[in-house]
Amino acid sequence: MSSTDASTPSTASTAPTEPAPLKIVVTDDDPVLGRTFTKAAGKFKTKSPGKSALVIGGTGQVGREVVKHLMASDAFDKVAVFTRRPIEYSGPNADKLIQKPIDFENEEQLKTDFAGFTHAFSCLGTTRSKSGKDGFYKIDHDYALNAARACKEAGIEHYSIVSSAGANKASRFLYTRAKGEVDSDVLGM
Repeated sequence: MSSTDASTPSTASTAPTEPAPLKIVVTDDDPVLGRTFTKAAGKFKTKSPGKSALVIGGTGQVGREVVKHLMASDAFDKVAVFTRRPIEYSGPNADKLIQKPIDFENEEQLKTDFAGFTHAFSCLGTTRSKSGKDGFYKIDHDYALNAARACKEAGIEHYSIVSSAGANKASRFLYTRAKGEVDSDVLGM
């Protein structure tokens, strides 16, 4: 027989827990940057001082690599990662990293948050198996377009977005169609 009576409330918390921070690490022996990339980043910083970057989707596979490269390159005065999940970054220029929570459905707040940045890197995406058909489309299409519009309205000078080979808005496949629709809409902005 259990020592806990069925009528006794459980002491276990049912409140949602914060997700564990995602670790992004760059070490001295990490071959993140090649000589050509480092040289180009140095030239960029010399020719374009005072630039700042924001990353959307910085906790995904591609986004983590973008964050690593931006931070290790020292090409930007600050790098902001807008994410729903916190990150722990250790590596060069850690003092330049800013983390901000994001709500992709609040375009006015996105525009306010993105104001003052010069460059945006959108690495936002999920998989259908992870989020379902509707969730995939909402993230890869709707949220990506909300962020792109907010970047344009905030005056971002340079916008880069991760797309897909075979992206085509007329595709019969959801993945390539969603990517193609976003590509077309972003180019039309």
